[in-house]
Amino acid sequence: MKHVYLLSLACMLSMGAYAQQVIKGTVRDSLTRAPIPGATIKVVNGTGGVTANEKGEFELRVPANAQLRISSIGFETVMIPATAVIRPIMLTTSAQMLQMPVVIGYGTRQRTAVTTSISSIDSRKLAPENNIVSDVGKALQGRIPGVFVASTSGAPGSTPNIQIRGVQSARAQDANPLIVIDGLVMEGPGISLSSINPQDIETIDVLKDAASAAIYGARGSSGVIIITTKKGKQGQKPYFTVNAYTGFNNVPTTRRMLNSSEYASAFNDSRNNRVADIDAQLANPDGLTPLQISQLQNERNRMTSQVADLKMADRSTDWIDRVKNHNAPLNNIQASMSGGGDKSTYYMSLGRYAETGAIGTGRFERYTAKIDVSQQVNNWLRLMGNINLTQSVSKDNSYPLVSAFNARPDTPEEPVRNADGSLGYYIGQQQHPLGEMMENRNKNRTQTWFGNLAAELKLHKNLQFRSAFAANKYNTFNRDYQSPLGYLGKFQNGYLKTGGSDNFNYNFDSYFTYTNRWNKLGLTGTAGYTFYSIETNAWGYDLNGFPRVDVITGGAAASAYGSTGSIGSLNGNSLETSEAYFGRLAFDWDNKYMLGASLRTDGSSKLRKDNRYAWFPSVSAGWDVAQEAFMQDQKLFQFLKLRSSYGISGNIRAVANFATQHLMQATSYVGEPALRTRDMVGNPNIRWEETRQFDAGIDVGMFNNRVTLTADYYNKSTTGLLSVRNIPWEFGAQTLPFNIGDIRNKGVDLELAVSSARNARVSWKVETNLNFNRNEIIALSDSVLSYGTFIFGGPQSQARVGQAVGSVQVYNSLGVDPATGDMIYEDRNKDGKWDAKDYIFVPIALPKFTGGTTLSAGYKGVSVEALFSYVVGTKIYDYYEQSLRNYDLDWFGVMPNKFEIVNRRWRKPGDVTDVPRAIAGAHGAGKTADWNYRPSTQFIYDASYVRLRNLTVAYMLPKRLLDKATISRCKVYVAAQNLFTITKYIGFDPEAASNSGIVSSNLPNPRSMVLGVDLSF
Repeated sequence: MKHVYLLSLACMLSMGAYAQQVIKGTVRDSLTRAPIPGATIKVVNGTGGVTANEKGEFELRVPANAQLRISSIGFETVMIPATAVIRPIMLTTSAQMLQMPVVIGYGTRQRTAVTTSISSIDSRKLAPENNIVSDVGKALQGRIPGVFVASTSGAPGSTPNIQIRGVQSARAQDANPLIVIDGLVMEGPGISLSSINPQDIETIDVLKDAASAAIYGARGSSGVIIITTKKGKQGQKPYFTVNAYTGFNNVPTTRRMLNSSEYASAFNDSRNNRVADIDAQLANPDGLTPLQISQLQNERNRMTSQVADLKMADRSTDWIDRVKNHNAPLNNIQASMSGGGDKSTYYMSLGRYAETGAIGTGRFERYTAKIDVSQQVNNWLRLMGNINLTQSVSKDNSYPLVSAFNARPDTPEEPVRNADGSLGYYIGQQQHPLGEMMENRNKNRTQTWFGNLAAELKLHKNLQFRSAFAANKYNTFNRDYQSPLGYLGKFQNGYLKTGGSDNFNYNFDSYFTYTNRWNKLGLTGTAGYTFYSIETNAWGYDLNGFPRVDVITGGAAASAYGSTGSIGSLNGNSLETSEAYFGRLAFDWDNKYMLGASLRTDGSSKLRKDNRYAWFPSVSAGWDVAQEAFMQDQKLFQFLKLRSSYGISGNIRAVANFATQHLMQATSYVGEPALRTRDMVGNPNIRWEETRQFDAGIDVGMFNNRVTLTADYYNKSTTGLLSVRNIPWEFGAQTLPFNIGDIRNKGVDLELAVSSARNARVSWKVETNLNFNRNEIIALSDSVLSYGTFIFGGPQSQARVGQAVGSVQVYNSLGVDPATGDMIYEDRNKDGKWDAKDYIFVPIALPKFTGGTTLSAGYKGVSVEALFSYVVGTKIYDYYEQSLRNYDLDWFGVMPNKFEIVNRRWRKPGDVTDVPRAIAGAHGAGKTADWNYRPSTQFIYDASYVRLRNLTVAYMLPKRLLDKATISRCKVYVAAQNLFTITKYIGFDPEAASNSGIVSSNLPNPRSMVLGVDLSF
């Protein structure tokens, strides 16, 4: 019997040992074969769980026959039996990231429970090899439906324009969305996404509909971009990463200027054509007065003399090519360390980005540093804090692209120098393109620190309280010194303009979060208070009168102050404070039926008491159809959710701090201090803009989530658009702030992703997104409203009822008259005159649809990713082209050079062409000097394009090689940005246009090529 007992005990022990086992495994990215540090491995229906180390490795004791759930942000969650972990566990990228939490403003929520329209991207999409950018806003281009990003200038360190679901403002400068970084609302002059290192970002969540943005009340009508930065992970050993690349920028250009012989031909044709017109008039002088005849004879003599005096040197220089920096250096390095203990986490990083201008001179350099820590003090208190430091410097900037357009092709290679060392002129007083890049020393420095301190208190198992103080200190220093030896400084014996700002913004947020579930009913509630303060201070002065030497280092060498008129524009201060109360409730029944609602009230010191506060409510609902019983036996859909929302959000950004008040402005009169009325009269009746938006969407996951689809329809209308009205001078001012009208955007967002099976030998993925948007102005207090920047002699950017914003007011060109070679414009009112009454409005700037497609594939450590972005149905106005159609001498005494398009100009009667004849002086039906280059539809071009935005080829070194060097992962890559563009636009860059759609002084975006390495250990 004793032997039987011992045998039974041994069997029981062996069964117990068998019931528990220790498993080891590695979690990897199925596309790149790279380890996924921080991946979470949990036992299904159990309590066990670990986090993968820096090599993606884990060790876990589990029961026999256990099921494991492996998840990581940005990857599809998988469930496998514990016995299947001998081989590496491959995770595929998730297009919808259904399992990851989404930041919704003052809290987070699982994407499966979200009932509003929110799109997200994670840190892998922001990796340096996928985005060779200085501003994280550019990294959003082509990646999120409904988010239109345009890099309007290729200048180093430039920031892009961002629009979410169309333009929802009456002014182009107010169309950008609200930025929130780790709870800090980034608002105020000069605030942009360039303040943060893209490699410090964990996720970006974009709140697109009013129901999601309404939680930010009066600041959310243009959409909200919420950025969450990286943090350490509990229980993780120190994890080091270094990502660095080096390469160069260059600007591919297809536009060419005239060479010397072509320039001489155009010059002579323009004078000879005018002489022929004068001869025809003098041959039949009936109706001409003696004075008119004398003027025509004098003009004829002048034109003939100009032809005779034209002396072209035997040389031709392509000045566009000469002002380009063909291999402008580009460098980036980012190093970080993260980890954590049982109750604490930390993350710290350093970064440097440097870029040299691909056209002209100039350099942008940015240094960043970040520290993020958290500590679980006890079971009811957690403390967190982070600080980000950024210094950006842009210096020696000179972009002589316009001078390259204007320069005569026979201009000498090197600038002319006078005896005293100052820059001289080759012909007239035309500035040499290379000379314009000399003798100027400018520097713009921006120092930014921002961060927050937060405490989370667990008051009850279902109730939490969070209080956070977030602040941003933003300082700028700008110096522009022009030597008396240079072109710009010679007439004032040199000048120094110095200015800057000292700004401090902060917001204080406190809110409660209650979460509970009663059987099938789930509830999450949030209620809180927030306070904002935005303080700006500006200063500056002008100096001039410097000695003619080339070693000046500062303003101490100046002999006089500049104009007193600049004092008011360079110096000033303001303070805006606002507060808000908010609440939000979210219900769900059995995780299938979801209902959400929020309410917020905002008040701002910008407005008078009667209009200071406004309410911003929202409601949303969702139905997870895939959870229904009748869907359980089908295999097609793994996820199917219907949702809809309606909400109201607002905008106060367009209101100046003192727009409601009648104020005076300081000036001087006969050398004494004085006051005058400012250019704007205060309006105490202005109020918030309000945007009402309806959204209906569907989220689908099929074929084991290998195919995912998201589709949204939206219709949003803004009432009380904030802008200014022109008023008569009798008021002593020019403008009056006003709620000027209403605008509507409606459209569709689509997002589709298809991927290979999880364990495919060759993994691949296709992701594409589209946005179709239609914009229309519904009402205006005036029939026409100025929208964009005024350009003297160019088209007027206007907003008009029934049109889209950003329309231009121009003549309707009917082509070139084959008989005369002059332009024909439509005389709309048939009065025989061509004036403002004949203008038409042409919508430009806003495309019919935008989108992007990402193609990625991987095999045995080799991965390729290509991102295409496209913009279809947009138009731009080429002011470059218009201004260079003028054949008269400019104020430098030189005829500017022309684009080669004028080689196909009209030359003789019967020629059929779209380019009018070359002529100087009065001509055409209107008998004006600008007849052939008036603002008209002839300068409006189709700017649709498809661009290979980014191409990356990477190789992950094998683990057996890395283990010898104790390196967790090593990836080497080559990457290119803006590799090629397919477009009908004849100009430099269809993307580099202002947000009003006009190309005037926009530098084309460069092409970038880099070689880099990504290390972890």
